[in-house]
Amino acid sequence: MPPAHCSFTCCGPRNYAYRVVDTVPGASQTVCKVRGLTLNYSPSKLVNFDVIRDMILNKGDEPSVINVHTEHKIKCKRNGGVTLSIVTEHEYKIYRISFFKRRRLSENTSVPFGYK
Repeated sequence: MPPAHCSFTCCGPRNYAYRVVDTVPGASQTVCKVRGLTLNYSPSKLVNFDVIRDMILNKGDEPSVINVHTEHKIKCKRNGGVTLSIVTEHEYKIYRISFFKRRRLSENTSVPFGYK
């Protein structure tokens, strides 16, 4: 059975989210992918479909920059290509819309730089 409705939003390369509402009442699925962020429990509360959509549409009092803090990020410490140890550290990342190769217009569309 095909989905009834699909909403897609994108904030740059490898940075997107979509929501599929199924034909069964109340059944929906949301997928969010962000380059450089591991979206486990706590970061996914800060960066999700609704936040990305509101950042694109500039709705509400949402900030244009979101600070994401991960308490227990598992990292592999290397020294010259040799694995030394696996450690758990705090990680701080900044999430924002990235349009490095495109220019945003007022109608909520974008064109490449140099486009007239």
